[in-house]
Amino acid sequence: MGNLALARSHQFLPTCVEQRQEAHGHLRQRFVPVAFSTMAQAAWPERPIKIVVPYGPGSTPDALARVIFEQVSTTTGQPAIIENRPGGAGMIGAAAVAKATPDGYTLLLSAAGPLVTNTLLYSSMTYDPLNDLSPIALVAETPTVLVKSRGVKSQNITDLLQEMKAREDDFAYASAGNGTLGHLSMAYLVSKADAAIPHVPYGGSPQILTSMVADDIQLASLPPLAVAPLISAGRIEPVAVIGPRRNALLPELATLQEQGLDFAPVGWFGVAAPAGVPADVAGRIYEAIAKALESDTVKAYYQAQGMDITSLGPAAFADYLQNELKLWKPVVEENRISLD
Repeated sequence: MGNLALARSHQFLPTCVEQRQEAHGHLRQRFVPVAFSTMAQAAWPERPIKIVVPYGPGSTPDALARVIFEQVSTTTGQPAIIENRPGGAGMIGAAAVAKATPDGYTLLLSAAGPLVTNTLLYSSMTYDPLNDLSPIALVAETPTVLVKSRGVKSQNITDLLQEMKAREDDFAYASAGNGTLGHLSMAYLVSKADAAIPHVPYGGSPQILTSMVADDIQLASLPPLAVAPLISAGRIEPVAVIGPRRNALLPELATLQEQGLDFAPVGWFGVAAPAGVPADVAGRIYEAIAKALESDTVKAYYQAQGMDITSLGPAAFADYLQNELKLWKPVVEENRISLD
């Protein structure tokens, strides 16, 4: 992969130009005044950049890091070294970045857990993501799809919530693990139905889908790429996209919002640096990432995965993290979800 290699940890902070991809697909640019040091700007990057991925090789964050930072490497002329540090629900790798020198040469590319939602799920952590890490860029969002076994009669969310309440003894829902987006989203929907429906954690989407085809579990919230083939084959059935917009892999499927339920969380991935990275360096990092997201290679990868390119810089990404906390805190508390 050209200059893209494999190795170990470090990160960054605020921005100058912030781009936001709106639901209709256009980019809105927002200029945020930042005091730039010409000397500091010229100094990054002068050597290889390390990107810690707190998950294993072949995971979605790993693939994203490689496709994005291959482009960053091309534009900056410096190698981008990917280091996989899985374990501890992503917190081992994230903690290593939080403790790294804040010089812009060690970055973290992660899903939501290590950056924000683990603070709701664990009573103690070895780092504080909101204070020990600096948001640099939100780089991707992906909706999930609410799917059901063929034994479930309802075809829309209004009828489904009623059926969940009326037939709660006949239902179980699955997720890829406690505290995952699929678990939290389904816990919210179960609470909306005021139903006592058990949660069954599985190892991943393939196992969930096998059980759903057999009608051993009835409901799940899963990535579009995982469910689209079985939906096309008629082996499971979709109810709605859980997210702010329809998905390219299932363009005819309405969102929950379109069906009258105002609930649109997404899975997402972002880049962070250790707290204290200079603002001008953070701005340079974000600019390099934003440029990478405009490349045809990155766009093609996202489209194939059913993901949305979402380019938010440091300030907007920091706001985004706070909104995630506000969204999930009541869900976690009401359902008493804990990973301790």
